[in-house]
Amino acid sequence: MISKIFITGKTFGETCKYVCEELRQRPEKELERAQVLYVEGVRGHDYRLMAADFELQHQFTPEKEKPVFHGVLSFPPGERPDDEMMVDISRRYLQEIGMTDTQFAIVKHTDKEHLHLHIVANRVNNEGRIIGQGLIVERGIKAAQKLTREYQLTQEQAKNLELTHLEALHEPDQHRYRIYQAIRESLPYCWDLEDLEKQLLEKAISTRYRLDPATGERQGISFRIGDYCFRGSQVDPAYSLKNLERTLSLLPELKQEQRKELKPELKQGPLLKQELKQGQEETLKPETEKEQQQGREEDMGHTHHLRHSRDHGLSL
Repeated sequence: MISKIFITGKTFGETCKYVCEELRQRPEKELERAQVLYVEGVRGHDYRLMAADFELQHQFTPEKEKPVFHGVLSFPPGERPDDEMMVDISRRYLQEIGMTDTQFAIVKHTDKEHLHLHIVANRVNNEGRIIGQGLIVERGIKAAQKLTREYQLTQEQAKNLELTHLEALHEPDQHRYRIYQAIRESLPYCWDLEDLEKQLLEKAISTRYRLDPATGERQGISFRIGDYCFRGSQVDPAYSLKNLERTLSLLPELKQEQRKELKPELKQGPLLKQELKQGQEETLKPETEKEQQQGREEDMGHTHHLRHSRDHGLSL
């Protein structure tokens, strides 16, 4: 299960309309409405009334410019917990991130390959206090990981771009996945971070480092594409500065000719990371069994030719 939190500045009206309106699934399927699983402190049968209830409480602290909390809990394709469990998970999730004593709504979406929940909550609580401050995105990630273990759900796996519909993602996530794809494709050809910088720059992605003010040493890495900038660990845990440096330090152990002959599908960041972690980089073979068999046949043919030439020469 994966957590995503959006603090976008959208109104309750815009957010409630988005999460509750009709959702078109794949073309061959009919329209299907989002299902409101649970609400607390708001009405759930009409998104306009839901938004009005949220906004009424917001007026306790009208100076709060971004009162809308919008979180998403996504389950892997094929995992479909029942509605009761999803409500329980969502309520626990809100408690873990500190969004308590406030209005909220839990809405199930089935418009994508993976089941996911939208959670809308008021960052102005029932007493008029502002909640949901600080590193709430990080708290959301940790809460999702904890609940995944407690409810024995499928652990988060490496990104699978073949199962990701980029056009269906929010714009920031589209750019984040493009950075992920660019690093994944470029990394096997790089010897160091400078090589990676050059490769990414050709794809309109710039690289920046966070330096220690005292020593000037690199402490973190981020990638910018257009108006969006992401820390390496936000793109993927494997692409933090330390993990990238570790991966690049292992790459020279692969022979250059082997790396050139690796097929594109084998040159993927998570797969390469797994191979290196398992200490199997030295076992990656530059030739397939078919190529090796052809090589043996060519050697046998060459040996036969030499023997024939020698015999022919002796008979003269």
